[in-house]
Amino acid sequence: MAHIGAAGDRLVTAMRERAVEGDRDVDADVYVTLLGALMDTHLNRISSEAEHPTFVPCCGYYQHLGSPNPDTVYRRAPVDDAASYRLTGERGTAWQVTIMPFTEMMRGFTPFDLSDVAREPDGHFDVLVSPERPAGYDGDWWPLEPGTASLWLRSVSDQWGVERDPRIAITRVDSPRRARPTGDTTRKQLAALGIMVERIVEYGMRHVDELVDEGFVNHLKTVDYGASGAMPLQHYHEGVFRLADDDALVVEARLPAGADYYSWSLTDRMLVTLDWTHAQTSLNKSQGIVDADGVLRVVVCATDPGVANWMDTTGYRSGVVQCREIGSVEVPEVTARVVPIASLRDHLPPDTVSVTPEERARALLTRRTGFQLRSLW
Repeated sequence: MAHIGAAGDRLVTAMRERAVEGDRDVDADVYVTLLGALMDTHLNRISSEAEHPTFVPCCGYYQHLGSPNPDTVYRRAPVDDAASYRLTGERGTAWQVTIMPFTEMMRGFTPFDLSDVAREPDGHFDVLVSPERPAGYDGDWWPLEPGTASLWLRSVSDQWGVERDPRIAITRVDSPRRARPTGDTTRKQLAALGIMVERIVEYGMRHVDELVDEGFVNHLKTVDYGASGAMPLQHYHEGVFRLADDDALVVEARLPAGADYYSWSLTDRMLVTLDWTHAQTSLNKSQGIVDADGVLRVVVCATDPGVANWMDTTGYRSGVVQCREIGSVEVPEVTARVVPIASLRDHLPPDTVSVTPEERARALLTRRTGFQLRSLW
């Protein structure tokens, strides 16, 4: 607790040093993010054990870390790479459901697709995960690579609350008898807790600062997360938005053939995804509209411009635009330009889809209810 308190002071100072004009409530943002990271670290590093694992929430709405994709429900279970585990449950109907093995240092291995083993009509699966396939075992089996420290379940849905998320259980085949943890083990975990929480928050801040230092302000770059857990054929573009109240950032992309999914979202200066439940801070393939000329255009600004493809900065003057696209071999080209809100329509096609305040209210209601209907745990 003492370490986390001191970390709060250090992180607040660092945020103030890089604050943009008009930035407010920096202290509060830092403390909320610290608490979210503390919750995530407690769940995934102290409460979870490779001997008695459970898939618990990570990188989600309430954890305030890791720039989560608003379309994805993330859950994590720790594993021992020398042990054997059984995964059982139902896949559900979400667009994509995968399990990716990670090392302790968050290097990802090739993900497993639950669609490959959901053989029953109800999507039921029963998979053995172990270093080697047991002799004579003819059921579904996935290899547990050396160095694997955790399995991450990702359920991706662009129709929140309509598609069903998976139900999953993990059990260790040779699970030892439950015994009270030793004091030395617990003290060791707690000693590392504050350090890990601070590093999590520091990573987000440092990542955003690097984008600024590289000149990607109101301009986007291609980012390769291939070694850090990105899905195959998943492309990222990121850039810092820095906007006055009367500015809008128009972000455009012509998605290449095969790009059958996208999710664009906004984060704050600590790389925390902005509230995607109560505000339209993200858009996906089911929520966004591609213009008649085949270009996806999104308007980022602080006030509702009356266009369907608006991403709300919710009062943040600076943060990150993060674009995800999946499916195409070709990397999409994403561009951005700042225009005055007053003349925004001059910079958009005449047939740009508009929305009324009533239509916006209905869209926000759909977001709020759809989010809550998902299986967050």
